[in-house]
Amino acid sequence: MMRTKNLVRASIAAALSTSLLAGCSALNSASTGSSAAEPTTQTYWVNSLKADCVGVGPMKCLQVQKGEKQVSGDWQMFYAPIQGFDYEQGYLYKLRVKETRLPADKVPADASSIAYELVEVLEKQADSKLRLHDIWVLEAIEGQPLELSNERQRPRLEINLQEMRVSGTDGCNRVFGGIQEVTADKMVFGPIAATQMACLNMEVPDQFQQRLSNVRGYSLQGLKLHLLDARGQPMLSFQKTD
Repeated sequence: MMRTKNLVRASIAAALSTSLLAGCSALNSASTGSSAAEPTTQTYWVNSLKADCVGVGPMKCLQVQKGEKQVSGDWQMFYAPIQGFDYEQGYLYKLRVKETRLPADKVPADASSIAYELVEVLEKQADSKLRLHDIWVLEAIEGQPLELSNERQRPRLEINLQEMRVSGTDGCNRVFGGIQEVTADKMVFGPIAATQMACLNMEVPDQFQQRLSNVRGYSLQGLKLHLLDARGQPMLSFQKTD
């Protein structure tokens, strides 16, 4: 009988010990889960223009991409601040940024679960393509000066790089569309749409619209803008407005 009681007591002691160890393990696991992960350092590119976005309300967001090489057009909205980074519009940046994942109980409401901190500005260069961001008046079609008796019929084009869109008039109808790609010398428009008014002479409007759809590049010379075809030949030549 005494031996049986001792065995029972030993079994109870073992069970209690196992339970206590399991409890400590769970406590340690929970504690680890609430702590921040080890920070990592990433390379960021930051675009020269902010873009419209919506967080808790309408706002302007940085446009960024990660990686050692910048990929044309591959920009993503970035809603969080980068501590220590003083952004200046008109410049393209390459940064080293430290990312620290915050414990769940340390994440503010409506905020990122990752804290971003500037480590180093690797590059900062003026973005030459921002000169496109303006309103342009058509002067020539394929090198031939455009002479009109009524200046109200002269085509105009607004290039908006912040919203990546183009709009204006072909001299008769309003035209509008997106910008698919723009680099230091390349520009490609998306499909160009237009209103459907009929004017007495549609020659210039038709020529203007046809060439807009074939734009593959551009050159800037002072206040002059030339939109180029795939061969690099000028199709539409503009003068910057005041």
